[in-house]
Amino acid sequence: MKYGKTLTNGLHNGQTVLQNKHFSRKILIRFLLLFTVLTFILLFFYIPVFGVLKGAFLDKNGSFSLSNLRDVLTTPYNRRVILFTFEQAVLSTFFAVLLGFPGAYILAKVNFPGKSAVKAVSMIPFVLPSILVVLGFVIFFGNNGYLNRAAMMILGTDDPPFRILYSLKAIILAHSFYNFPIAMRILSSLWEKMSSNQQNAAFSLGANRETAFFTVTLPQLMPAVLSAAGIIFLFCFSSFAVILVLGGGPAYSTMEVEIYRLAKVSLDVRAASSLAVIGIFFSLLFMYLTIHLQKKTSNTEDMTIAPPQEKPKGITRPVLITTYVVFIVFLVGAPIISVIVKSFQMPVSRAGSEVLSLHWYQKLLPGSPGAGVTAAIRNSIIFALSSAAIAIPVGTILSYFSVKNWIGNRTVTSILDSLLMLPMIVSSVMLGLGYMILKNSFPDRFSDSGILIIFAHSIIAYPFVIRSVTGVLRKIKPSLIHAASSMGASPASVFFTIELPLIKNALLTGAAFAFALSMGELNATILLAGKETTTIPVAIYRLIGSYNFYGACALGTVLIGITVITFILLDRISLSTGRNLPWV
Repeated sequence: MKYGKTLTNGLHNGQTVLQNKHFSRKILIRFLLLFTVLTFILLFFYIPVFGVLKGAFLDKNGSFSLSNLRDVLTTPYNRRVILFTFEQAVLSTFFAVLLGFPGAYILAKVNFPGKSAVKAVSMIPFVLPSILVVLGFVIFFGNNGYLNRAAMMILGTDDPPFRILYSLKAIILAHSFYNFPIAMRILSSLWEKMSSNQQNAAFSLGANRETAFFTVTLPQLMPAVLSAAGIIFLFCFSSFAVILVLGGGPAYSTMEVEIYRLAKVSLDVRAASSLAVIGIFFSLLFMYLTIHLQKKTSNTEDMTIAPPQEKPKGITRPVLITTYVVFIVFLVGAPIISVIVKSFQMPVSRAGSEVLSLHWYQKLLPGSPGAGVTAAIRNSIIFALSSAAIAIPVGTILSYFSVKNWIGNRTVTSILDSLLMLPMIVSSVMLGLGYMILKNSFPDRFSDSGILIIFAHSIIAYPFVIRSVTGVLRKIKPSLIHAASSMGASPASVFFTIELPLIKNALLTGAAFAFALSMGELNATILLAGKETTTIPVAIYRLIGSYNFYGACALGTVLIGITVITFILLDRISLSTGRNLPWV
C-alpha cells in the first residue's frame, strides 16, 4: 500500500511538473508572438503616424507649437477644402443610402427570378478598386464617352449633352455608385428579420403604405440606416481616387487630395501633416458619433421570425421593381463593361475611328515596349501576396490575444483592441504621408525596394483579418482545448490539430481580402511608389493623366479579372461558413 501510494504521488507530481512546463512554454510563446506583432505595428503604424503628428505640432526649431495648424485653418483656400470635404461627403452619403433603400426592400421582402444575380451585380462596385470605378466613369460618362457618343448620334449634334465629369455631380454619382451596395446589404440584413406585426397593426388602424413606412418601418430600420450612413460617410469623407480624377482640380479638392498635393507636389510636409491631423480628428469624431447614435437608437424588439418573401402583385410594383433593377444593372454594368470594351479598341485616325485590336494587351506582355506596365503587374502581385502573408499571422495572433484574453485583464485587452484597430480609421493617405516623412530614415535600398509599400498594405489589411478570424474563434468551445491540453498536447499541437481546421475558412477569407485590398490600393501607394515599384492602380492613374485611356483600360481589365476572381472565391468561402464578409 505504501509503495502504491508513493507511486501514485510520484505520477501526480510528474503530471503537475509536465503541466507546469506546458504552462510556462505557453506563456513564453504567447509573449514572443505578441511582442513581435506589437513591435511590427509600433514600427510601421504608430511611428509613421507619430511622424505626421510631429510635423503638425512641432515648429522649425523642434518646439511644440500650434502655428502649423493655425496657418492651415486660417488660410481661406484650406477652409474651403475642409468645408467641401464635408459637403460632398454629406451629399454622397444621402444619395448612396437613398439609392440603396429600394434595393434593400427588394432583397429583403420580394421574391422574383434573378434575385441572386441582382444581388451579385450590386456588389460589383464595392469589390472593385476605386481607380477602376474612376476609369469606368471617365470612359462611359466623359465628354467623348460612350453615353455622350450615343446621345450625340441619336440627337444629331456635335456637342456632348451630358457634361458630368470634373464636377460635384460626378463626385456624388461615383460615390453613390461605389457605396450604395453597403446600404443595400446592411439595410436588407435587418429588414428581412423584421416582423410585420406592427405594420399589420398600422394597416388595421387605417394607415396607408406610406404612413406605415414612415411611422413603423423606418424607426425600426434606424440602427441599420445610421450604421450604413456612418460607414458610407467615413468612406466618402476620406475618398481619394474619385476626387483626384473626377474633381478635376483645386475647385473640387478635398482634404485627402490636398494632403497628397501638399506632400508630393508642393513638398510642404508640415502643411500636409497639419491637414492630416485635422482629418483624423474629424474621422474619430464621426466614428464616435455613429457608434453612439447606433446604440441610442438600437431596438431589437419584434425581431421574430419574418414572414415569407412576397411575390409582386398587380402591375405597378413589378414595373417599379423592374425599372429599379434595370437602372442598377445599367449604372453598375455600363462603366465596367465600357472599360473592357475600350481595352480591345485602337484608334486608326484622329477623327476617332476605332477598330478591334489586341494591341494594348500585347504591350502588357514581357519584353514588349510596355515593360513598365508589365513590371507594374508583377509588382502588384508580389506586393499583394507578401502583404497577405504578413497580415494573416498578424491578424490571427491579435485575434487570439483578444478572444483568449492573454493579458488576463479584460479592460486592458479592450483598450489594446481599440488601439490595434486604428488603421481602419486612419486614412491610408495619412499612413503614406507618415512613411514619406520617415523614408529618409531607412537605407535607400530598403525604401526603394517596395518593402515599405508591402508593410503599408499589410497594416491596412490586418484589421480585416481580425474581423474575419475573431468571430470563428469565439465559437470554438473551450472544452475542446482543455481536453487536449489535459491529455498532454502542447499549444502548437492544439493549434494545428484542433483550432487551425476550424478557422481555416476564416483565414482564407482574410487572405483573399488582404490580397484584393493590396491589389487595388492607391492612396498610400501613390505617395511611396517609385519608378521601379509602380503598381497597377498607380500605373492606371498615370495612364489616365497622360490621356492613354486605351492602355489604362487594358491594364484595368486585368485588375478587374484578378479582383473579381478573388472575390468570387472569397464569397464562396463566406457562404460555406454562413458568415458575412469582413467589411459588413
